Amino acid sequence: MLLFFSIFGFIGVAVLIFLWGSGDGFGSPPLFFKVFGSFIALGFMAMGFGVPLSAIKKSKELAAKGGATSPVDPGSYGCPNCGGNVKDAEVSPSGDLKCPYCNSWWNIHKGS
Repeated sequence: MLLFFSIFGFIGVAVLIFLWGSGDGFGSPPLFFKVFGSFIALGFMAMGFGVPLSAIKKSKELAAKGGATSPVDPGSYGCPNCGGNVKDAEVSPSGDLKCPYCNSWWNIHKGS
């Protein structure tokens, strides 16, 4: 994924080099197109290099914390199907949970 987004950043760099590196000779784009194209290229570069850098920064922060933890405490919930305690079950970020006893799926945010 990081490589995919960084391709957009390199496209932006290539557009800037093309626009401003062609000189003032025959076939050179007018100044208006150079400026307008530069803003578009900067947008590509911001997305293309910003997304991978922020993803790398986020992964380093998660690694420093010891990994992602669930914001919801599953110990206070019981399975609506069998009534089993789901204290040791893993909860997804969206709240989906699989009961370790009856193997049924449910969402803790939709009520128990």
